[in-house]
Amino acid sequence: MKNKSLKVFSLIFAVVLSSVFFVGCSIKTELKKVSKNLTNYKIDAVFNSEDMSIDANMTAKVVNKTDVALENLCFNLYGRAFREEASVKPYTSINEGKCFPNGVNYGDLKVLKVSNNGTQKQVTYVGDDSNALQVPLNERLEPGDKTSIEMEFKLTLAESIHRLGYFEGSVNLGNWFPILAMYEKGEFNITPYYSTGDPFYSDIANFDVNFTYPEEYVLASTGNILSNSQGRAVIKSQATRDFAMTLTKCANINSKKVGETTVTYVGYQEDENIDYCLDVAAKAVGYFSKTFGTYPYESLTVVKAPFLHGGMEYPEIVLISDSITDGFDVAKVIVHEIAHQWWYAVVGNNQISEAWLDESLAEYSSILFFEAHSEFDVSYEELVSEAFAGYLLYADIISTVNGKIQTSMLLSVNEYFSEYEYSYMIYVRGVLMFDSLRQVVGANKLKTALKKYYDKYKFKFSTTDSFIASMRKSTGKDIEGFLDGWLSGSTVVGAM
Repeated sequence: MKNKSLKVFSLIFAVVLSSVFFVGCSIKTELKKVSKNLTNYKIDAVFNSEDMSIDANMTAKVVNKTDVALENLCFNLYGRAFREEASVKPYTSINEGKCFPNGVNYGDLKVLKVSNNGTQKQVTYVGDDSNALQVPLNERLEPGDKTSIEMEFKLTLAESIHRLGYFEGSVNLGNWFPILAMYEKGEFNITPYYSTGDPFYSDIANFDVNFTYPEEYVLASTGNILSNSQGRAVIKSQATRDFAMTLTKCANINSKKVGETTVTYVGYQEDENIDYCLDVAAKAVGYFSKTFGTYPYESLTVVKAPFLHGGMEYPEIVLISDSITDGFDVAKVIVHEIAHQWWYAVVGNNQISEAWLDESLAEYSSILFFEAHSEFDVSYEELVSEAFAGYLLYADIISTVNGKIQTSMLLSVNEYFSEYEYSYMIYVRGVLMFDSLRQVVGANKLKTALKKYYDKYKFKFSTTDSFIASMRKSTGKDIEGFLDGWLSGSTVVGAM
């Protein structure tokens, strides 16, 4: 996600790109191979515009990918964070008014029925904020074995410009359905929906979605829309970490092909910059494919939508806030969110505890992108200098007010004092760290190392340790202490 609150950092990026075409093995062949033996979600959902709700039935054919036998499964229910009684809100008190332009209101996600292989179970909410569903299994699920979880659920949307909500002619459906929680270190990760960062963590899976909606809306989604007629869409997605959708009234749409991928931009009917935004998106896909590795999906959709932050990434679909009107700023957000298709969507990480792995990389990848395209008259040096000046200003203000500054990049998203602290440590300090790494190993060697890192961890998960090991192996330099200093916060910016 791109946090738009960093005004001092807002002039860093710009873009004009030349078309890039690339070759390689068929992405259909790769996805078919990767999609085997994954959890499969089949969802039949109906959107009701009268009360802005979704009624759905879901069957999750779950594969136990852990190395232990499981006696129960847990599903994260992010939609419950929008209910009135939620104790952990997905927005701060500072941006509450922006989140709810017409006044605070609430939504909810209720699981009405749940079964395991046809045997009905009691609906049991668990987690610090009753934010997850625990399902006891009929029998122990051994490693590699499969079981079926059937659910009937109802999602009620808040009138909100968040990832999940509706406002005026748009509906954002991010994190809208029960999704299998990751199992690590003897427990399921059922972290609440924190207001800072992207508090989501899920494995790649396959999705088959049948979605019924009013015909006055235009649908965009993760995956390939196989058919879409009279408000009934059949959608299929292979090996993606999540499944998101948007609905837009009075939409203006344009598409172009980049390699084997169809890139689409969905704007508003009155927009005059549709071609510009599509051009930015298409060239970003081309550049990152050439630099890091081929984008492995057949579609990518960029959607203009009401959203309280700058932008938000999901596999094969990203949101760009309609509050951003300057062409320069629109370009930088589009590029940042598309960079996340490499760092998050394909190379996964725990976005809660190690947010720097996707956010810092996406931010720095954007700078590499703009360095390669000089038409906006912004050099690499200028971009990094902007980050450096912004960081020093932030550090000076915080040190003056608090007497000290927290500089670790390794905190969980909920451990940062504020969204500003999170943004400066993860986005801005991240850029400075990668620039410093580039000075140590060389620009070309860094790009090569990132390409090898992408190839090794695509469709898998990376950690801080695995990233450092990959960089050390690819660059041939002992950079563990160097990166540890930046990540832990012991390296002082301005004293280098």
